[in-house]
Amino acid sequence: MKITILGHDNIDVDSVVSGILMSKLLDFLKIENQFAILEEVKRNETYEILEELLGIDMKQWEVKEENEERKLFLVDHYETKHKGHVIGCIDHHPTKKENTYKFNYTKNSCAAAYIIYEIMQEVGFPMEKEIAKMIIVAMMVDTVAFRSSKTVPEEVEEVKKLAEEYQLDYFSLEKSCLLVTPIEKLSTVEIISNGQKWYNYNRVKVGSAYLQLYGMPDENKVNYWLSCLKERVKETQSDILIFVIFETQSNKTFIYEVTEDNIFKRVKEGILSRGKNIMPEIEARYL
Repeated sequence: MKITILGHDNIDVDSVVSGILMSKLLDFLKIENQFAILEEVKRNETYEILEELLGIDMKQWEVKEENEERKLFLVDHYETKHKGHVIGCIDHHPTKKENTYKFNYTKNSCAAAYIIYEIMQEVGFPMEKEIAKMIIVAMMVDTVAFRSSKTVPEEVEEVKKLAEEYQLDYFSLEKSCLLVTPIEKLSTVEIISNGQKWYNYNRVKVGSAYLQLYGMPDENKVNYWLSCLKERVKETQSDILIFVIFETQSNKTFIYEVTEDNIFKRVKEGILSRGKNIMPEIEARYL
């Protein structure tokens, strides 16, 4: 049976690019595979970035049916709720959780796409300009154009060489990938659930969402979002919701921990990573 390559739910640019790259890599190794997006593809920020910068239409990989017999290979995450037998994963957010996958490669990296690029190099995959651009864009988007705390300097130097080799305008790409969440186009529900991910920490249901902004909104607007988040805790039957604002103008991260009864705010210098800095700290409280 062919291998189904799967990115995480609420799929982002790195997940899509990693899925496509992994599929190309397995094709090169003559392993039957397909990349699948097991959720409805919507015309959102991820869709528009992929379309405008890389000419990719996510719709072509949308698959709606589940299959318990499916062999799954996860990219940009290490566990899934979808039906099937997981045989391997590649993720750039290392975890202490153990699994029995036949192939398991997780390490600190700017993006899962870069890890796949390293494997491509090892097996002699024929690199080309289109693929080089995909790798660079995935890395930049996932690290706020290399401003995030999860940026790996050595990898940045490597992709600069890659951009030069394939005559890609590195600084133009960097500017395009400093993404700002278009809150003026979103409803309140879309704002407070932007980039939503769910976690189960020792039977504690935790949700996280984020905004990436240039300049901090009016305090009254933020307080309104937080009041809506308190209601969302009830609606989603969560124990706690983590709402993060990455403010790229002042280079600060605002973290709000919201329960039905309380809101706790922290402000950190720099653009932190949800996967590397913020959620592991929350996880440690419960595990």
